[in-house]
Amino acid sequence: MKVLYIVGVGRSGSTLLERMLGAVPGSVNAGEVNAIFSRVASQDQRCGCGEPFSRCPFWCAVGERAFGGWSSVSRRMASLQPRVVRQRHVPQMVTGLAGATYRRELAEYVDVHHRLYRAISSVSGAEVVVDASKSTAQLFALRRVEGLDLRVVNLVRDSRGVANSWSKAGVVKPQSTDGSTMGTYPPHRLAVLWAALQLECAVLSSAAPHAARVRYEDLVACPRPTLERALSDVGLAPTEQALDHVGERSVVLDPSHGVAGSRTRFATGRIELELDDAWRSVLPAGARRVVTAVTLPQLLGYGYVGLRPNAPPTRAA
Repeated sequence: MKVLYIVGVGRSGSTLLERMLGAVPGSVNAGEVNAIFSRVASQDQRCGCGEPFSRCPFWCAVGERAFGGWSSVSRRMASLQPRVVRQRHVPQMVTGLAGATYRRELAEYVDVHHRLYRAISSVSGAEVVVDASKSTAQLFALRRVEGLDLRVVNLVRDSRGVANSWSKAGVVKPQSTDGSTMGTYPPHRLAVLWAALQLECAVLSSAAPHAARVRYEDLVACPRPTLERALSDVGLAPTEQALDHVGERSVVLDPSHGVAGSRTRFATGRIELELDDAWRSVLPAGARRVVTAVTLPQLLGYGYVGLRPNAPPTRAA
């Protein structure tokens, strides 16, 4: 079993990437696995198949195989997750300088997720589990699991596009059943967060035996070569037919059992891929200048300064 973990900042197209990768033969997309205990199970959110989590046959089978049912672990993990897997705990995970209680709880947390991955693989029959959790803290924690074959894809989107997306208020979570809305960040705060998280992503990717970088802009402009390159970089080079679901500027997706994520979670059939660069005209000029200034070193490194719409893919360093 292999876990293909997508790490990056939210609102960067991770649901689309996860589903495209999960449609490769031998793979299964699970959605944002770190959201299962924090909100998917407790809020009984809809699975990608359309069923509430508690009534989805796939996730019922996964919970039974992994834990003898979700009720035995859901409440415990929901209380444990905010205590052990937070950005402020990353230094403790990296250095190992943590108290006995924290080490014990972290070991329990990662063991539960290891069992969960094995159950997802077993129930689906897939060798590769695609996890779009994105969280760097979660990835730092998973690196502690002995025997877990972890492959990393760092998904990057222009920080100004991400800032514009996070500034939109009143967007209803597509998988919610109570009409709750997605969170927001003001552009200046998002810029600092984006810069910090991308720095952590770079550290994690450089330390991973198998890692790749994918730009959102390349994914929608040149999806097939972008996926071919990414899969090859993580040691999962696709066969000639493995990406038959990916066209020049479109992708064909069947329903899946991924959880959480964007409204792309529920799109099926042929999906035309269009670059969302509304930030160029919508993001206020002052906010655009602030985000550009804060994230400029990385924008330069990723090739975004002077980037033309629909520019061809660039190979990650």
